[in-house]
Amino acid sequence: MISTKHPRLIVPAVMAVGGTALAIGSWIGAGWGAALGCELVTVIATCGYFALGGRDSDVGALIASKPDERQASIGMRAAALSGMTLVVVALGGVVIATAMGEFAWPFLLFSVVGGASYLVGLIIYRDK
Repeated sequence: MISTKHPRLIVPAVMAVGGTALAIGSWIGAGWGAALGCELVTVIATCGYFALGGRDSDVGALIASKPDERQASIGMRAAALSGMTLVVVALGGVVIATAMGEFAWPFLLFSVVGGASYLVGLIIYRDK
């Protein structure tokens, strides 16, 4: 766990850095107009996450990086649901792309990485 004096700033800071990196990539690939749009969305989302982190709720505690055990369990189950949803969507993409006679490797990549990370997780966490 990351130890910091201001845990509420962790998620907004990661959002700001990631969004700015995306904006730089957009600027290089598509010009300053696309970068400006990405950075605008980044600033709005960062401010939104900061505001949510200050609320006295389960979501606020998770975003502010100060959950109790129940809230951490909710966060872990939500992450598992999103991971399984992405794997199902990737497998659906493999089936659809193959049926259409298109390249399926991007979907296969996500399917294989998702399945492999699940197996690694089983190995790592089996004794804990």
